[in-house]
Parts: sequence; structure tokens; C-alpha cells
Amino acid sequence: MKNMFVVLFLLGFFWQSAQAIPAFSRKHDTQCTTCHSAWPSLNDMGRNYKENGYRLTRENSNSGMGWEKAPFVATMLKARPFEKKDSGAKTLRALHEVEIMVAGEFAPDFSGFLEIEAEDDVGGGFAPEIPVATMGWHPMRSANVLLSWGPSTVADPYEVYSNSRKLTRNRASVYDSKFEGADNGGKLRSARQNVTLYGRPIDQVFYSLSVNGIGGDPLAEDGEAFSGRLAVDVMPSLMIGAMAMRGTCAGNVNDFVTNCNVERKFTRTSVDAQADFGDLRVMGAFMLATGDNETATQEEKNRAAFGEARYIISQNGRPLWMPLLRVDSYQRNDGADDYFELTLHLSYYIKQNVRTFVEFLNKSAPDSANDDYTLTAQVEMGF
Repeated sequence: MKNMFVVLFLLGFFWQSAQAIPAFSRKHDTQCTTCHSAWPSLNDMGRNYKENGYRLTRENSNSGMGWEKAPFVATMLKARPFEKKDSGAKTLRALHEVEIMVAGEFAPDFSGFLEIEAEDDVGGGFAPEIPVATMGWHPMRSANVLLSWGPSTVADPYEVYSNSRKLTRNRASVYDSKFEGADNGGKLRSARQNVTLYGRPIDQVFYSLSVNGIGGDPLAEDGEAFSGRLAVDVMPSLMIGAMAMRGTCAGNVNDFVTNCNVERKFTRTSVDAQADFGDLRVMGAFMLATGDNETATQEEKNRAAFGEARYIISQNGRPLWMPLLRVDSYQRNDGADDYFELTLHLSYYIKQNVRTFVEFLNKSAPDSANDDYTLTAQVEMGF
């Protein structure tokens, strides 16, 4: 424990002099806090920027490809100098993950986003992969078209079902549970092919409707799904929403091998909320999941829920400290196995785009599995 804090102190001291400016801020000559309440978490301006196809306003359209309006390139580096699990030895992941992102308005009303990621996977080393890629058409605020490879919620500007805007080491249970595995063993965050229509018919209402492939299927040959999302800003600081997905994993009928030896149907239905009370953000979701078992002879039912609260302590208009608490609960094996997780997290923002954090995750498992905990120190820098 003592060694972990020594490492964090030295890393923090070294990065105090870092002057890296994120690509978005460089392009628009603004601060990170314009779009981020605490990077990478988005505020209202950040959500609008994402929805508008990487434009501050829809009137701010790219009339050409001059340098001042060229797409931006951003890099994210993550170091994990300390990680220890109760179930195993501590690890040294001096460099844990590298992400390179290209995004912007490539022509009037047309946007693109590409992320290339390399992570220290066991056995795979730092093999690069593409977790998200999108092509967007933005003719009007009420109707945008997004063609993507990524999570089914890739168009969603809120944080409840987001991987790119997570502030903790682990992900929320509704987003990271595979339940009975009928979605090719995938999770809501699993990359898949998506054709999405989204927009805001009025300022307070966001919707998205998607035709999706199943998790991990690059050709979307061996199954399909349909999903929808509705989020209503009932007050400027309070969003209440719902999400639903229904699909079929069709089995190993084409070249792509799935884990569905027979046709397996699945559904995911959830309600969620996200609220800001000054510097405090609270959010959570409750999900019901149904799906056929491996032989499609029985439908399994499971549920997942999480609640998260974070508080931003600022200095001179920028985030400095951010404590976070999250509670997760989820089921597997037709509701027979219950899991409970408690996440305690503390971030320190050395710069607006450089942060270190310490996180403790305690996992309570049923008799069929083992309880576990993870203690992590991590450093992230975006530029």
C-alpha cells in the first residue's frame, strides 16, 4: 500500500510540468472545461458538440478543408503502475493502454470518428484494434444518421451507457454484464455493426433507433438486433431515460463463428437517470435481461443495477480532486447467482487533461465463485 502512494506521488510530481493541450482545445482555442465537467466526463456543451457532428454549433459548418477546420487527432495514454488482486499477485503495467482518435467534420454536415487502441492484454501484447469507428450525416438537429462499428449506444451523448467517458477502472454492471451470453457471449459495450438514426425533435428530448449486428460479428451475418434509446431532460440538471434491445444470435451458419450452436433470442430493457447538483453528479440504471440458454430450451432472466455519485472539487475554475462512489449489483445463471460490487475511487487532476487515481473495488460473489478485491493506481494523459 505504501509503495503505491510513493509511485503516485512521483508520477504526479513529474507531470506537474506537463503542458500537453488536448486536440479539441487546440482546435477551438478553448479550455477542457468547456466540454468536460471533469475530463473525460461531458457537460451540456460536450454533449451538444458530439451530437452536432463535432461542431460547436450547427451553423459552424466546415466550408472547406482548411487547417483551422481540419479534423483533430488526439492521443490517450494510460499507465497502471500498481495493481493488486486478492486472488493473484500484484502486477506492474507501466504502460497499460494507448488510444489514438481522429474526429471532426470532414465535409459540410458529414463527420467521422476513428479510434485505434492497443492494450496490454495477456497473450496479445499491444496488438492494435479498432473498438469504435463512425461515419455521420447531420442534416438537421432532429435527424442524424450514424454508420458505426462500436457499442450499440455509440450515438448516446449521456454517460450511463458509455465506455469512452468512464472515470473508473471498471465499468458499470448494466454495461459490462454478459448475463446468459445469448448475444454471442457479448455485453452491451461489445462492438458491433450499427445503423442509427438519432436526434432531438425538441431540445429536451434525445432519441436513437438502431439496427444492430450481434456482439463481435464484423459482418453482422450471424444475427441481428434492434435497439432504441430515449432520454428526456425533465429539468436542465436532470435526465430520465430508457433503453431497449431485442435480438437473435442465429448460430454458426456463416463464416463468422459464434457461441450460438442454435438460434438464441435475447432482450435488454433498462431505465436510467443522470442528475447534476452543482459539482455533484449522480446517475444510475436498472436493467432486466432475458435470453435463451445454450441449448435454447429455456429462457433465463437476470437483472443488473448500479448507482454512482461523484463530486468535483475545483480550484481556479478547473477540476482538482474527484471522489467517486459506485455500487453495482447483477445476476447470472437465471438469477441464481448474485454479485455485488463496491467501488471507492479518488482522482487528482494534475492538469485538466492529466489525472491520477487510486481505486478500490470489492467484489462479493455467490458460493459458485470467489470473493475478490482489486487495488489500482492509474495515470491518464490526453493530448
